[in-house]
Amino acid sequence: MGEDRVKINHEPLNFFDGVFIGSIFAIATIGLSFFYTTTGVFNFAHGALLMLGGYLTYTALTHLKLPLFFAAIFSVLLVASFMTAFYYLSLLPIRKQHITSIIITLALLLMLERLITVLYGPWGLPFPTFFPGVVNFAGVEVSLQKIYVTISNILVIFVFWLLISKTWIGLGIRATIDNEDVAEALGINASRMHLLSVFISSAITAFGGINIAATLFLSPILMSQMNVVAITVSILAGLGSIWGVIPAAFILGFADVIGATIFGGWFRFVSMTLVVILVLIVRPRGIFGQMERIV
Repeated sequence: MGEDRVKINHEPLNFFDGVFIGSIFAIATIGLSFFYTTTGVFNFAHGALLMLGGYLTYTALTHLKLPLFFAAIFSVLLVASFMTAFYYLSLLPIRKQHITSIIITLALLLMLERLITVLYGPWGLPFPTFFPGVVNFAGVEVSLQKIYVTISNILVIFVFWLLISKTWIGLGIRATIDNEDVAEALGINASRMHLLSVFISSAITAFGGINIAATLFLSPILMSQMNVVAITVSILAGLGSIWGVIPAAFILGFADVIGATIFGGWFRFVSMTLVVILVLIVRPRGIFGQMERIV
């Protein structure tokens, strides 16, 4: 009987892993939240865009032999352009028909997942290591690649904040979100703002897919799991709260690491689920969900 009980580990908490996982959750989610906030469409194909970012970069690195920077730029621009074109042709005309738009994004998710599985196979692929080596962080060895990914995630989110909060592009997007009719009266092309928002959100998502592949692994299964994680983080933050995604992501990141440290890796999603349930009991709209859509 004693062997059947859950074993509790007594290993020290790896603080860096909490920051790393939190940054991964944030970069994997913020594009989904921004897409929904700006267009009103909840994009269930989000996980497929993460997947595309990772697989296209893998192809550019291993087959086209491009340097990492150009491989990443190539993948991000391709994914963002593809999703913007798809939105313009399929979602923009019917974006206020919520059920129809959900069905279309689900169809896109299934199509891309199937395409990637056919082209690359259902198994994991080894993503190239571009920052080999480890450093000692508070008594724990941390790979340089993880450090690079964590810093780049935080930097991209900061640049995104600057773009939305401090530039005329961000002003136009925020005005369109607040009131499309007033924005149009002020000379802002609302449809163009929607397309620009889709491009930005998809670019961030593709970048997130690259960093997920670079530090975890590259497989359709992982990206499907990250789709669930992104939706979970969005719900915890409150649908429509872009900046609420960041603290929500780090809360779940540390819950993931604490659960795994105490009970083992099997407890990762359990600890995250418990946190989400407890928060939603107290705040059914999520931590920052006072309004439907918040920038």
